[in-house]
Amino acid sequence: MTGDDFIILAGKLATNADEASLRSAVSRAYYGAFHLALQFLDDIERPIPQNANAHVYVVRQLQRSGQSDAYRAGSLLGDLHTERIKADYRLNNPRIGTTAFARLCVERASEIQAALIKCRVEPARSEIKARL
Repeated sequence: MTGDDFIILAGKLATNADEASLRSAVSRAYYGAFHLALQFLDDIERPIPQNANAHVYVVRQLQRSGQSDAYRAGSLLGDLHTERIKADYRLNNPRIGTTAFARLCVERASEIQAALIKCRVEPARSEIKARL
C-alpha cells in the first residue's frame, strides 16, 4: 500500500455522483499525497513526529528545504490538508461535496506527486537532504 494507491482511489471516487464518495475522494487525495511526502522524508532520513503534528511538520520541512519542487509540494500539501478538513468536517458546505471540488483536489494531489518525483532526482535530492 502506497500513497499512489490512495491517489488512484481518490480519482475513482471523484467520478461518483454521491456526496460521500466525493468528500472521500478529497480525503484520500490528501492522505495519498501526505504518505508520499512522508516516504520521501523518510527516504532522506528525516524523522517524522508520530503524532498529529506530523501533518504540519511535513509541510514545513518541504517548504524550508530551499528547493523549488519541494517548496511547491509542501505548499500544495498544506492547501490540500485544509481542503481535507473541510471535506471531513464541514458537512454543511455544499461546495465541498461537488465533483468539481473533488477533481480539483485529486489534481492537486497529482501535482504533489509529480513534484515529489522531481525531488527524488539528483541533484535535487541531495540539495534537499543537505538543507534539512
